Amino acid sequence: MATPHGAWTVEPGSPITLQTHEFPTSLEVSAPVTGGQLHVATASVRLRIEMSLERLKASNFLMQGAARALVKRFDGDLLVFDAEGTASSHPWTVAGNAKAGQVDVPMSVEATPKPSDDPRQLLLGGSVTMNDISIPIPGLSGITSVTFSLDGTVGLRSA
Repeated sequence: MATPHGAWTVEPGSPITLQTHEFPTSLEVSAPVTGGQLHVATASVRLRIEMSLERLKASNFLMQGAARALVKRFDGDLLVFDAEGTASSHPWTVAGNAKAGQVDVPMSVEATPKPSDDPRQLLLGGSVTMNDISIPIPGLSGITSVTFSLDGTVGLRSA
């Protein structure tokens, strides 16, 4: 597989989705990408994704209210994921932290460039575990750790 080298801008608009089945009901939350960058060198990959949490959508009305309340409580309208990995693995595994206001969550994501030699899209996948959280909905207040699967495709343009 050919490894591209260069810099790309992540185009805004595409949603990234987090989904879990660990609740009493499944939960899906998505938020639109507002920007970011991809830098690929011979040995390393750096990825930055920015998402608008004030425009997040949840799979049901109660969870959407709870998710938005969490965003407001922690002053996190913008989520920024900064990550690095090695360019030799395919797909690339990039790890870093997703930060939104007072929340700082370690995260690892698999990123696959499409097409591989001159990417116009980046396929994202992986899982995220959030610990020490409190969900403000009766019946869910005892949940303190949630693992989400992550899925998304973002557009790229040469920087």
